[in-house]
Amino acid sequence: MAFNEDSSVSGHDEPWIQWFCGLKGHEMFCEVERSYIEDGFNLYGLRTCVSNFSDCLDLILDRIGPDDSDDSHLTQSACTLYSLIHARYVITAHGLDAMYSKYVAKDFGTCPLVPCGGQPVLPVGLKDDLGVDTVKIYCPKCSQVYHPPPIRSSRTGNTSGVDGAAFGTTFPHLFLMTFNNLSPDPLPVQTTYVPRVFGFRVHKTESTSSTARGADAKSAKSSNGDSPAQKVDGSDPSDSLVRANKRKGRDEGSAPAFLLESTKRRRKNNANSSNND
Repeated sequence: MAFNEDSSVSGHDEPWIQWFCGLKGHEMFCEVERSYIEDGFNLYGLRTCVSNFSDCLDLILDRIGPDDSDDSHLTQSACTLYSLIHARYVITAHGLDAMYSKYVAKDFGTCPLVPCGGQPVLPVGLKDDLGVDTVKIYCPKCSQVYHPPPIRSSRTGNTSGVDGAAFGTTFPHLFLMTFNNLSPDPLPVQTTYVPRVFGFRVHKTESTSSTARGADAKSAKSSNGDSPAQKVDGSDPSDSLVRANKRKGRDEGSAPAFLLESTKRRRKNNANSSNND
């Protein structure tokens, strides 16, 4: 869970959960109900995930005041614990309802893809484990995952990211299954962006093949050190072309004139040599 110096200011008067969700960059978080946190069953397995579990829990539930917990390490641990509790809460009935209002208000942001037309997005984690990756946004219209807009600290200028484990891999899909009336129609195929040059569509296959042909010719020239018309075995390329034309059922008239003239001259010289012998 990312935590910057600006958010570690003690002395806040509002409840800890409200203070945490009001921090800059925490707009995606919802306020977990106090009764949910107080139920030990909901916290099963989290004791080993953070140090000073009991103190962190007391801080989250306002059992100790901010002046009694003027410890950045404890505050950091409390933020991590709340993130893990939050990931469990948002997939409950009450948690989904809390996230519903934020989705409708577009608190999670909108899809950056132009054809989606400002479709509201949902937070998603690519992994359920802490410290693996930051939270991403999922668009239900194009079914793509994007980086959320960066949040810059006013003091340090560094981008702070919320851990993806605070939302998990399940939340956005369970949300859309629960509120299926919010699922938009998928993007039609014809909305795919088509690159054009002076109004003409760029043929991807042709541009790719031309690049490949140029690369192959350059590679062959640099590796062999010969011109493209020169055979590696030293034979005359005109003979190969004539033989190729004959194999394809073509007559000699289809070959270039200078090749035909060269071939006729060579045959005539061979015939004269045979007659002299």
